Amino acid sequence: MSASHTTTNPVRRHRRDIWLRIVAPVAIPALLLVALCVILVVAAASDAIEGTQIGVVMGIVATAFIALPLALLCIVPYAVLAVAAVGAGRLYRVTTGPLQAVRRLTGKAAVQTDRFAPKIARPFVGLNTRITRWEYTIRGWQGKDASDERHS
Repeated sequence: MSASHTTTNPVRRHRRDIWLRIVAPVAIPALLLVALCVILVVAAASDAIEGTQIGVVMGIVATAFIALPLALLCIVPYAVLAVAAVGAGRLYRVTTGPLQAVRRLTGKAAVQTDRFAPKIARPFVGLNTRITRWEYTIRGWQGKDASDERHS
């Protein structure tokens, strides 16, 4: 396989990007810190380094070991979001069939409702028309009573 083929495959490119942008920036400094600690332990055991020098270096290393867990705490939310994105993709793949079935069912219900709505609404429209006529009739009577009172 050629190098261009690996970069055009989106899955391989994504995996490579994860290793280069997420894992490597965390793993390489962690490995360097562990290697530094091993070197310091070996140097202290062989009396090649003095206690004050070890104290200074260990203070620097301790700061790094405090910063590394904080960096990992910052990466954890990104990892959770990545897992949630993968889960959402898989969930969508699983629910696509049922969602399409529900969409077809609601489409059929909408067509049936559109077909039967005028028949169902006709009695209510008639009732509303009658009530409106009664309302105008009652208002007309009230209007005559009010005008009769004014004239008397």
